[in-house]
Amino acid sequence: LCIASTTVDGRGAIQQHPTMMKKAAAVLLCIASTTVNGFQVTSGLTRIGGDSRPSLNGPTSFQLFESSPNTETDSDATVSKAQGILDEFHASNLPFRIVVIGNGAILETTSKLGPKSKSSVSPKTGDKLLTFASEDASFEFHVKVDQITKITFVTSERPLPDGESKTMRVSRFLNEKGEPMCSLILADSSDESAQWFDGMNERYGQEVNL
Repeated sequence: LCIASTTVDGRGAIQQHPTMMKKAAAVLLCIASTTVNGFQVTSGLTRIGGDSRPSLNGPTSFQLFESSPNTETDSDATVSKAQGILDEFHASNLPFRIVVIGNGAILETTSKLGPKSKSSVSPKTGDKLLTFASEDASFEFHVKVDQITKITFVTSERPLPDGESKTMRVSRFLNEKGEPMCSLILADSSDESAQWFDGMNERYGQEVNL
């Protein structure tokens, strides 16, 4: 956005300056904005043309803006239903056994989905990414959220060697081919955790088609 030959009065309104419009060298005020790794990067207000004095904000610099300390989202992006559900997993602050099945490899780990959460767009593929990470980024979980076409909530009993059974509460995320992208197994057996999972099941049903 560029504004040419303007001045600001004492009330903060922007008005055209009649004499400056006649000068050969116009003064332009420019604001440059781009996006880097999901953060908005904005430069200082810069003078172009006229004299060579510094910009109104001093030397040109760049600053990263976050929407909050632990949750970052694209302001213009529409939150999909899949992202909304994953955001609820993040907000629950519960631990999950995360299972990711790849081509020739399976990764399993137990972690909370966070405490950090960020929505961004991959600069290479253009895919929308939802990232959950620990404070020191030693754990990062990236989900191509727009590839999720179905989410299931399943409760089952798994027999144990001692004759007892264990209640499994599993959420599976599937792609358009019906293949599992990942599974989130609730790793907390407390009553509060069970109530949270049952509440998700009641709100969304056993299957969520996206």
